[in-house]
Amino acid sequence: MALKLVKRNKIAVTVKGTLSDEDGKPVKFDFKLHCKRLTQDEIDSAMKDRKSEVKGFIREVAQGWEGVLDEVGAPVPFSAEILDEQLNEAGMPVLIMQAYLEQVSATAKN
Repeated sequence: MALKLVKRNKIAVTVKGTLSDEDGKPVKFDFKLHCKRLTQDEIDSAMKDRKSEVKGFIREVAQGWEGVLDEVGAPVPFSAEILDEQLNEAGMPVLIMQAYLEQVSATAKN
């Protein structure tokens, strides 16, 4: 199959993981983070400019989300403030960054 050189400006990044509840039991979650799609040069530059600060990188590329719910199951609207709250959850920035890099990158076909 031929490679089509199409400029894709956005990507929906699926983020999956677990968080422990009050009793220490793992609770699975997944959501989609809508992001700017950067080229490899742009990713390299952004990480260099931010001195490898993962949270700053995510703040720059994140544009919205779906599948983020409040305690009663209602959708939570995307905002920079609520994104920052999520990025303060231990391990969440690295999880999001790994998902972004995996899903924005070309991969070998098996």
